[in-house]
Amino acid sequence: MLGLLPILLPLLGDAVASLFGGSDKPAGQVAATVANAAVSVASQIIGIPVTDEASARQAADALQADPEKLAAFRQAVGEQVLRALSLDNDDRASARSQTVDLAKVGSRIAWGAPVVSVVVLIGFFAVMVLLFVIPQAGMPERTFNLLNMLFGALVLGFGQVTSYWLGSSAGSAAKDKLLRGK
Repeated sequence: MLGLLPILLPLLGDAVASLFGGSDKPAGQVAATVANAAVSVASQIIGIPVTDEASARQAADALQADPEKLAAFRQAVGEQVLRALSLDNDDRASARSQTVDLAKVGSRIAWGAPVVSVVVLIGFFAVMVLLFVIPQAGMPERTFNLLNMLFGALVLGFGQVTSYWLGSSAGSAAKDKLLRGK
């Protein structure tokens, strides 16, 4: 599906870009979500299965030739992407509420998310100190490379921890922007 995205993406205008502009999701997940939505909607509206580059070009040409179908395509893809954002936001909210519910009943499992969060945060800052405070000259190259890789992984973990505890307003802001039609 991802290979067909460059053919169908120009038809979407800036609607999808505005939805995911501030997303905390990795680019590959965003592209897969948009690609799946675009291919399934194009197949429904045009009435032919979009399975390869030739059928994607045929669908794109048919959509460009009919303004009503193009408008329906953009609206339907936007709705599917909104549903995907909503599911993602609901999943995050569910995870936070589950932690609260477990804490209310005194479950030891409630400590899971806070402990993992603290470990990730301490690891992030510790590796940052090792990389940026300790001179590289005194460190073997292999150790430095390993710390760089570890730092990259911890940056992702840091983002997930902050997203878990603070939430992401990007999806909500994008939905509001799309619903206002701007």
